[in-house]
Amino acid sequence: MNRYQKLISNTALFGISTFASKFLTFLLTPFYTRVLSSAEYGVADLLVQTGNLLIPLASIGIANGVIRFGLERSSNKNGVFTTGIVTTLVGFLLLLAFSPLLGRLEFLSGNLWLVLLYVLMANLHSVCNQFARAMGHVRLFAVDGVLCTGLVILLNILFLSVFSMGATGYMLANVLSDGLSALFVFLKARQWQYISLPSLSKGEVSGMLRYSAPLVPSNLCTWIINISDRYLIALLIGNAANGIYVVATKVPNVLLLVSSIFTSAWQLSALADQPRREKERFFSNVFSAYSAIALVAASGVIMTAQLSTQLLAAPDYYEAWRYVPVLTLATTFACLGSFFSSVYMVERRSTATLATTLLGAACNLIGNLLLIPVWGSMGAAISTLVSYLVMFVVRAVHTRSMLHIRWNFFKLFCSVLLLGLQCALMERNVTLWPLWSGVCFVGVLAINSAPLWRAVKKSVGR
Repeated sequence: MNRYQKLISNTALFGISTFASKFLTFLLTPFYTRVLSSAEYGVADLLVQTGNLLIPLASIGIANGVIRFGLERSSNKNGVFTTGIVTTLVGFLLLLAFSPLLGRLEFLSGNLWLVLLYVLMANLHSVCNQFARAMGHVRLFAVDGVLCTGLVILLNILFLSVFSMGATGYMLANVLSDGLSALFVFLKARQWQYISLPSLSKGEVSGMLRYSAPLVPSNLCTWIINISDRYLIALLIGNAANGIYVVATKVPNVLLLVSSIFTSAWQLSALADQPRREKERFFSNVFSAYSAIALVAASGVIMTAQLSTQLLAAPDYYEAWRYVPVLTLATTFACLGSFFSSVYMVERRSTATLATTLLGAACNLIGNLLLIPVWGSMGAAISTLVSYLVMFVVRAVHTRSMLHIRWNFFKLFCSVLLLGLQCALMERNVTLWPLWSGVCFVGVLAINSAPLWRAVKKSVGR
């Protein structure tokens, strides 16, 4: 199996795990709304969101360091895993020290201990499964994703339907599913062999922490780009407009989901030991195929925006289709920008990831404040597009000094021009716009046909 086939194989495995998990979680929504009152569901969601906010803070995002350093052949695997476990436990102890402050939050009353356990188990689970992925246990990593989701379903049925434990049962199901999944990976991958306090070295520990720490605020900035526009739309226009905008984001988010699956597999290939010239050729070939797929898929999503919105949402939300094309174009640049961030991972330049994400978040906030009062929700969509475009351009230029990735600017420019034309045709409701949109799609496909065909040949080993 060549490295291109291996990349496709890993992507398929992560895809099965991710789609299965997302689908099973989606099926739980009707169950939650039937067994929990609106007040209980609201409290349960607040508890989980509070835990999700504390998870990277309590661990300093050490799971990112575990996968990055664990993938290096020359790294001390005992030291990497032990650093991940020790950092998680020390972070949990510090969180316990600050828990009296958290206890002052009214909605945490009586459930603070569950939130703390949720943070601990989630971080231990993340360290264990990221280390398993770094050690090449790709199938185990994929199985773990499905297992964890299955446990969530079974435990929720038990605690909510059988024992009627409300929000407490909801949190307890999440705690136990993460804990049992972490134990499963720990035992299956025999990870106890890698725990060794004497293997810890000051240089490796500080290196992992320096790499992981900047990614914590970087994730917060990504949250700002993805979520801040919703708060501002609700504040400046109203909740009804925000509800329609939220629906519009669901369609292009499919592209982000697929991109995240590819990224999980790509991390395993990006750090493979290769001569620099060969690595540059490998990155260039993969980006050529990846960008071609992203651009063609985006054109297809834009072309079918009205149909997909009609199928996914109630008639009252049909207006959401107007924002789908621009948000899809924004998502495309987000996907392309994420590829260049893999260069920062290879070069251990997480501060560059933070800096470029900060720049994108700043552009998004400024754009929202300037454009939403003028153009409403479309202003939010455009500011999101601008922020991801800026991030992509800066990363594409900046990474050339680290790894020279060759890509065809003219083809990318022409493809983006056709995507922009598709957006304009639909927004202006030009006569026979479905026909012209189809022509644009064929044009994007034709421009990117060569890298797509090369990708097919490489995947089959020809």
